[in-house]
Amino acid sequence: MPFEEGKKLDSYFKYCPVYDHNKFDDEYSLINLFSNQVTFSRRCNFNDLFDSKVDLIIPNRDRVRRTYKRLSGEKKRIFKQLYMGESKSEHFVELKMEMNKVLDQYLFYCLTDNPVNNLMWSHYANSHNGFCIEWDSQHMKPEKVTYQDHLAKLDILDFIESTIDLRSKENLGVEAWSALKVKLSEWCYEQEYRLHLSNASLHLIEKDYEKFALVKSQPEWIKSIIFGYRMPQETRDYIRSKLREDMVYKEVIIAPNKSSLKLQVLA
Repeated sequence: MPFEEGKKLDSYFKYCPVYDHNKFDDEYSLINLFSNQVTFSRRCNFNDLFDSKVDLIIPNRDRVRRTYKRLSGEKKRIFKQLYMGESKSEHFVELKMEMNKVLDQYLFYCLTDNPVNNLMWSHYANSHNGFCIEWDSQHMKPEKVTYQDHLAKLDILDFIESTIDLRSKENLGVEAWSALKVKLSEWCYEQEYRLHLSNASLHLIEKDYEKFALVKSQPEWIKSIIFGYRMPQETRDYIRSKLREDMVYKEVIIAPNKSSLKLQVLA
């Protein structure tokens, strides 16, 4: 599967909510699970105001002059006209808007490496009423999120240089994706990884919406389904009835120390 490669683990986990145990047909997490699809989000779909926000830096005069000196001919003339003339501020603002539009189009799937995170079960699986999908890392290799106390930064001039053969477009793409994997430190409890839907995987999109896209997956990519501590037996039975016969099921239970969670494999 041509997804972006990242750090190798045996499994990655996706917490999923179930809100109404009497209306399974309305539960988007169950619909996705049974339809063999996953939701890849754009950054405008996140609950955190600062998630994936990037500080786009307008270069100072010295930085612009250094780039100007590296150019020659027509490229040098156009660069001076756009970024050193009277309208330079307007052009930089326009570029900033265009760069944000590009960043807004990135699609990614958020996972974690910890299936017994009490806060994650509480926040993302409807207070332990939902479930967790264990994905086989052979089929997806997400990259670890960076947690820090400030927004990621990208230099607008780096983008300009990539359009005039002074910088690699590929390297700029790597820098952009790195910036989109930055969250503020207060979210570090999530232990998050992100899977980027690369251009080679765009054919897997089933339906594209403004803020997210439904992307085709395969049932054999799932190693197990983990039931939340508060998920009713009726819901567990319903999920079992809809998935392949050899699916592995686990449940979250309270650990012997009475202050943490552990997994238990079900028959």
